[in-house]
Amino acid sequence: MAHGTVKAVLSADTIIVMGQPVGGPPPERQITLAGIMGPRLGRRDGTTKDEPFAWPAREFVRQKMVGKAVTFELEETAAAMTKSFGSIMVGGENLAHAIVGAGWAKAKPPMGNNASRVADAEVLQRLEGEAQAAGRGMWSTKPGAAAESVRAIIGQGQFDAKEVLEATRGVPQSVIVEQFRDGSTVRGFMMPSNRWITVFLSGISCPGFKRPEVQGEPDVAEPFAHEARYFVESRLLNREVNVLLEGVDKFNNFYGTVQHPAGNISAELLKVGLAKVVDWSAKFSKDPELLYKSERVAKERRLRIWKDYVAPVRSAAAAASSEFPGKIVEVISGDFMVIKDFAVPPVEHRIALSSIRAPKLGRRDDKDEAYAYEAREFLRSRLIGRKVTVGIDYIRPLPNSTSETERVFASVLEGHNNVAVALVANGLATAMKHRGDDQDRSLYYDDLLQAEAAAARDKKGLHSDVTPPPRHINDISQSSAQTQAKQMFTMLQRAGRHQGVVQHCVNGARFKVLIPRQSCVVAFALSGIRCPTTGRRDGEPGEPYGEEAYLFSRDKCLQHDVEVEITGQDKIGTMIGRLYLHKKDHAVTLLGEGYARLSGRDSTNELEEAEQQAQAKRLRTWENYDAELDAMRAAEAVADIEIAAASSEEEVTVVEMVDPITFYVQAASAPKQLEYIGGRLAEMSKAPQDSFRPKVGDIVAAKFSQDGDWYRARVEDRKGDQYKVLFVDYGNSDSCTSGDILPLGNSVPSLVSCPAQATEYKLAHIKLPKDEDMVYEAAGMIQDVLGESGGKVRAKVEYRERSGRHHVTMLDPANGENLSAMLLRNGLAKLERRKQDVEGLKDEQEKAKRAHLNIWRYGDAADSDDEDKFFAQDVAKAKAAKK
Repeated sequence: MAHGTVKAVLSADTIIVMGQPVGGPPPERQITLAGIMGPRLGRRDGTTKDEPFAWPAREFVRQKMVGKAVTFELEETAAAMTKSFGSIMVGGENLAHAIVGAGWAKAKPPMGNNASRVADAEVLQRLEGEAQAAGRGMWSTKPGAAAESVRAIIGQGQFDAKEVLEATRGVPQSVIVEQFRDGSTVRGFMMPSNRWITVFLSGISCPGFKRPEVQGEPDVAEPFAHEARYFVESRLLNREVNVLLEGVDKFNNFYGTVQHPAGNISAELLKVGLAKVVDWSAKFSKDPELLYKSERVAKERRLRIWKDYVAPVRSAAAAASSEFPGKIVEVISGDFMVIKDFAVPPVEHRIALSSIRAPKLGRRDDKDEAYAYEAREFLRSRLIGRKVTVGIDYIRPLPNSTSETERVFASVLEGHNNVAVALVANGLATAMKHRGDDQDRSLYYDDLLQAEAAAARDKKGLHSDVTPPPRHINDISQSSAQTQAKQMFTMLQRAGRHQGVVQHCVNGARFKVLIPRQSCVVAFALSGIRCPTTGRRDGEPGEPYGEEAYLFSRDKCLQHDVEVEITGQDKIGTMIGRLYLHKKDHAVTLLGEGYARLSGRDSTNELEEAEQQAQAKRLRTWENYDAELDAMRAAEAVADIEIAAASSEEEVTVVEMVDPITFYVQAASAPKQLEYIGGRLAEMSKAPQDSFRPKVGDIVAAKFSQDGDWYRARVEDRKGDQYKVLFVDYGNSDSCTSGDILPLGNSVPSLVSCPAQATEYKLAHIKLPKDEDMVYEAAGMIQDVLGESGGKVRAKVEYRERSGRHHVTMLDPANGENLSAMLLRNGLAKLERRKQDVEGLKDEQEKAKRAHLNIWRYGDAADSDDEDKFFAQDVAKAKAAKK
């Protein structure tokens, strides 16, 4: 007698018995019980039908025998046959006798002269007769019992797996396991529907079997394939288990988890090193974190398929750089940041977090991906300005990038906390799915996978069913939003201090600040100080210490939480005020470090003291400071403000009106000069020219879009290939591309040296109201005068600015009326604050006041022109310094 364990029951009379494992899967023997014959089962795909009572008979034996220890004896003639016939004893009971006695098999007639066989056959026949008499099993007398016992098998191609998945989602299904293709592929019948299904265990893959190259040979097993299959067969084959269906593929196969009373079979396979986690299908699993933890156990112990496992190491390219300490200076997105090291001089590194992907922020008009803002804010609020340790994991080239040749991927640690793991654990990023042969991955990749599994289980962030509400941020820092910025100014000013975040540094004293409570981004300038300008992108150099001041403010303020207090606004909509970083006025910090100087506006004792300290130490912009020389320059400021020597009257022609008090005029000699200049420009434009990209401030030849002719112009601004130019001989402006601009060069020196034929004139001593309707009315009044005179007026220069602008008294040639007096008399202009006593003009203004005309209709108009106020303050300081 031999001993074994029942592995599977193929039918009521055929059993698979296995021995004891020794260094691998144990030997097996398929035994057909001698002396009995059970009903035959149909094919599993449903192409053939069961014989009546075949399935209940098999189930009787399966439930009785699977997993039981037995003894068996084979007949002598069995060794020469393809099948083994014999007897099986379980708990001292003959299995064949039990099956026939229960009515699930028939006894065969005795054969041969072997006395023991004949005796056994007689016992079987007696048991069969008793079962028939009692109506047991297949001998049931119940009407229709035979037909009811035949299963209606539904083959794998005869149902829609997706429909079944939706109908059973979240509810474990009873499955009788019939076969294992490999350790992670289960086949069986779903009960009670009798669907024949294939289930891949979610999130894992076991070594498998490949078809042989030569037909007829056995399948080629991968290493540990037999061990993996034996592991699950010995525990699950022919058992009825609960399977949680979790996914489906295009071939009608399911992904699921086998729920066994002893535990999760997938996790057990992973723990003993007979399976690997499959990242893409782990998302189906209800508890992927358990899978990653179980796999780590096998890796650490180097079990079976992990026997040659080596923990990840940094790539050769990354190993050269290894790791370095640094400070987070900017968080660009949820997985990309700028880190400044502590070298001398320090260097900024653009670092991507290894092996994760965070949602992308939208560019321009594109919308953010869900949780993109939350991911970046998670990092910014916790890390900006903080010290971290950067461990470079791998470096990848960027062949299609114009700004970077390679990208550095690293693990960033704040103390002992991995930044990427924290992101993934909060559901704000996902772990990348690397190929098995891809060694360019994070040193903490297993931690990332485990964190992602925990986040998915807890339905955090990206794994939740909730989409965060869209953010609506009103960016009024753009030049196109100037009107809206002016409309919001009063509200922002009255609200006092605002909590904000610095989003961008323009230079040392100008920023873009997000004010979350108002959902807006404003352009913001520090009041009371001026920082040196930085260089332009077109190569135009900045002022000394401009770049240093910018870098200082960027390092201190960028993406930091700040408080802003808005006290004023300039003419282009920029908010002006105080910015407090860690409760300290940043303007004071800049002045104290010598990166800025007082501008004469909104000066306070604290600002002045900070500047004086920098002067005393001769810091940066004050490195060449000389107190006596500074006093002399202040005294000269009075002379620079005005040149009082007035000229005599001359007749000029207005060729362009900028506003009701600002004009461009040509002298009487201009026509001859213009004729000469036009001829030379026409000749020059016909000659072949090289491509030309002028700088702002250059004098060039430009084609006027209205008539297609060429004129001299000065480049005022540039955006990409679009240029804004001012025609210096006429005073009007236009926009054009580089193809419509030519250099004057040295080939026509007279065009360069010839003075501009249009001079900027401004009516002296007066200013316009801020009311647009009144400005429009004033413009109409002036245009009427110019229209009647053909643009000709008499003008007397009162003083000039250094910029070349002439402040003039302008007279109507028809009646000699002063145009400034005309506007004042009608309440469409008012005297500048410092010119309240100009003879003749003051009387005209008083007449308008008494008559309550236009700007005086409500009485005295409050003078809110800050420039006049500050101009007066500057003059007073200069005079005091001169004394």
